[in-house]
Amino acid sequence: MEVVIDRDAFLKGLQMVQNIVEPRQTLPILANVLLEAEGESVRMTATDLEVGARVSVPAKVSSKGAITVSARKLAEIVKELPAAAVALKVTENVMVSLRCGGATYRLVGLAPDDFPPVVPASPQSWVALEAKMLREMLTQTSFAVSHDETRYALNGVLFVVQAKEMRVVATDGHRLAVASRALSQPATPVTGIVPRKAVAEIQRALGAGEEIQLAITDNQFVLQMPNFVMTARLIEGQFPNYEAVIPKGHPGKLALSRPALTAALRRVAVMAEERNKPVKLALTPASLRLTASSHDLGEAEEALEVQYSGDELVIGFNSRYLLDAISAIEQDQIVLELKDALSPGVVKSVEDEGYCCVIMPMRV
Repeated sequence: MEVVIDRDAFLKGLQMVQNIVEPRQTLPILANVLLEAEGESVRMTATDLEVGARVSVPAKVSSKGAITVSARKLAEIVKELPAAAVALKVTENVMVSLRCGGATYRLVGLAPDDFPPVVPASPQSWVALEAKMLREMLTQTSFAVSHDETRYALNGVLFVVQAKEMRVVATDGHRLAVASRALSQPATPVTGIVPRKAVAEIQRALGAGEEIQLAITDNQFVLQMPNFVMTARLIEGQFPNYEAVIPKGHPGKLALSRPALTAALRRVAVMAEERNKPVKLALTPASLRLTASSHDLGEAEEALEVQYSGDELVIGFNSRYLLDAISAIEQDQIVLELKDALSPGVVKSVEDEGYCCVIMPMRV
């Protein structure tokens, strides 16, 4: 195998796949990236047996072939190289010679025979959408994914494809985030829970302008973009009935500025107890008073002018959960819907009807 490849394209391709590689592997070859030269491109593949990704980069191929080398070390080397052509050649004893400018490296490789194949399923149908739209939906929900390994079904994002719209849903039992968007083309209804790691890699890989395709089969999620494909094994298990959790309408509605609430929450939460950062919200028709206190440190209070329709109310929330839900909204105006001190609150955007986050209250 002998190829010449542009350094910038090589680095971009490596960065799209290298984060899938786990540093500590039971199989040494899983710490490597598979390089395959054929035609006029080099394909780079990485997998941890659960999530896999493959990217193609244009190259001048003098002789085709394949080799695997350490993913992290190769990315480290290419990152330091000057912006010039990189010459790669596989020599005897599965060594890889790499030259760029005046720099020369010789890397120990592993034969590609034992590298697990990353084979996308052959789905019955694909869902076409814009990369920007999917990235927005995942930004609005992925923060609510559970990190509790005992609740396996919650360790991912639920994708719900319906005939004319797609929803993504995440929950950790304390909060639930839902983002939905209309689809430009009719789709075949299907659902699947995509693991947390795959969701992070999807967000990293998605650009702004391109059109992408995704598919969900019995046990696999597949994402396709030009010159890139990612596969992920779906999480088996029953996702909770999220529609039953979303309140159908709260009597109290509070409209306010997102930047103002974010800043006030951050200031008050400095004095909240560290474990779960509780903040108390006291509402009257014209004002919202935020308070937080700690036995060891003291207390903080801040008042905001708001538009509120509903009864006077005092309710407590984990300030981190509120900040996560608010940060997922791009627009300046948000709506907070509340019923009473024991019912969950709902965070929405004034303009974006496709997003809501339900947060369980705390006793404070």
